Amino acid sequence: MNPPIRPGSDPEVRDEALTGRERRRNPRVSGPWPAIVEDSDGRLVTGEVIDVSLSGMKIRVNSNVAVGEAVKLRVTLPRDGGELEIASEVVRRDPGGIGVDFGKLPISAAERVKAFVPTWDLRRRAERVGVELPVQIEGHAGTTGGVTVDLSAVGARVATQERLTPGDMVAVKVTPNDSQGPMRIRAVVWEVDARGAVLVFASLSVHDFARLRAYIDSLLVPRS
Repeated sequence: MNPPIRPGSDPEVRDEALTGRERRRNPRVSGPWPAIVEDSDGRLVTGEVIDVSLSGMKIRVNSNVAVGEAVKLRVTLPRDGGELEIASEVVRRDPGGIGVDFGKLPISAAERVKAFVPTWDLRRRAERVGVELPVQIEGHAGTTGGVTVDLSAVGARVATQERLTPGDMVAVKVTPNDSQGPMRIRAVVWEVDARGAVLVFASLSVHDFARLRAYIDSLLVPRS
């Protein structure tokens, strides 16, 4: 077993920690990847990573760890990327699992995680606009319709006819008003509240990301 990874730095800013604003800029991709969560008492629970950025992860796991508790993650990276061990803090809990914050991620660990995060937008915050577009969402529980509440190049908030389940992987069919036809996007249901469900898009191709970014930018242009 490799020694635990301790706080280090973001390779994009050398020895500086990821600030809150930089965390909001970090786009995410979704696994799932096998993971083991070790709590402060040394108890081990297996689960899977369903969402990751350079600042943290969401993990589907049946664990009693509390918000604020320090945990150790052992994650098996995709594509024969090996095992990664990260000291983290639990920052949220919901029915879909836990969200953890890495704090200051060491250069070596950040470089390995970065390989699985969309690098073309690491330094620019994704703009979000309020727009209503019809959506069709397919998940393990079936298909439901709805509309977008807001949209960005990396995710969306949607209001749906049937309630979605946090942590689920879904397929979203949406047609931006850009005359290029419908898109089918894989996404993770990040959270659900009275305003709808927050979706984080997973493994977008460069083409789809660029198309969404261009569409969002077109809506941000001031109207004369």
